[in-house]
Amino acid sequence: MNKKQKSLTNKGFSLVELIIVIAIMAVLIGVLAPQYIKYLDKSKISADTQLADSVRNAITNTLLDPSVTDNVPAENTPKTTIPGPGATATDFWKNVYDVLGETSYNDLLANLKYDNDNTKVVISYAVDGQKNVTVTIDGGKYTTNSNEITVD
Repeated sequence: MNKKQKSLTNKGFSLVELIIVIAIMAVLIGVLAPQYIKYLDKSKISADTQLADSVRNAITNTLLDPSVTDNVPAENTPKTTIPGPGATATDFWKNVYDVLGETSYNDLLANLKYDNDNTKVVISYAVDGQKNVTVTIDGGKYTTNSNEITVD
């Protein structure tokens, strides 16, 4: 009977062992959590940079379309906020939004990942003398275009 009682009393972990395991897990989480947050921020900024690049590509492709004749940005257009889509098939901005698969400027802003307060964010574009397009996402927590990112 003594052997049976010893085996029954020795089951499970002691409280000290459980506390040590929990303490080790807490230290690991404390070390890894900041790295995970940095990783998430980088991925969100990367997604927004890709959005800016997609908008730039849509504007560039639409500039090359000869059937688009209304509201086409001229060369040397300074930095300007992207307007909403136009109403006609020949409208430049309607075609840009069609290429992007969006129906409004607010839908375009809703695709941003890094900045949750999209009311302070502006997506703008500029066209230089050689019809090179630069798209910039300004405001909120960062500024990004297809070449560089500045986080406030």
